[in-house]
Amino acid sequence: MDRFWALLTPTEHTVLTATGTERDYSSGAVICHEGEVTDHVLVVRRGLLRVTANTATGGEKVLAMRGAGDIVGERSAIDGLPRSATVRALGPVRALIVSASAFSALCRRHPRIAWAVLTVIVARQRDADRQRVQISGTAKQRVAAVLIDVALERGIADHGAVSLSQEELAGIAGTSRESLVRVLRALRAEGVISTGRRRIDILEVERLYDLTS
Repeated sequence: MDRFWALLTPTEHTVLTATGTERDYSSGAVICHEGEVTDHVLVVRRGLLRVTANTATGGEKVLAMRGAGDIVGERSAIDGLPRSATVRALGPVRALIVSASAFSALCRRHPRIAWAVLTVIVARQRDADRQRVQISGTAKQRVAAVLIDVALERGIADHGAVSLSQEELAGIAGTSRESLVRVLRALRAEGVISTGRRRIDILEVERLYDLTS
């Protein structure tokens, strides 16, 4: 999935940057809380964000990870409704903050920016649909799908490292931590991944794709 920033031209980059204000967030900072009403969108310039939502049982489910070039908060800027998720910084983050009113005006003056937003929203909806389908798969299939999605989200085409805790990975995959441990142990034994502290190295991404098919 193309990131929002990558869909824009250099001229549109300049216009958007001039309209917003860059801000730095420290690791663990909460960018926005689920349910609150805010009046801005955010474009990640550097770093990684974790998007979570509260569950009916009082827990927390990881919905997505957002990296450099991603836009966050575009739906609330469009419809004015409260935030549907909580967003936290995973490590230091720099972001471009644009008020909802200024962003709306930009989209009207620059249709390509509006089209980029629509493209992102459609792609995320497709991802959400695919994840709902994956819920019916085995724990191993779901974990493999999440590893692929997170790796692609961070621009890792063939192999690379995924930095997630077991709780975060289990939450995204919709499985228990115990099941996740068994899946990771099996994937290590098969030579598909190697693991370290809060780190999973993908060694055979093709094997992950095979598991999800």
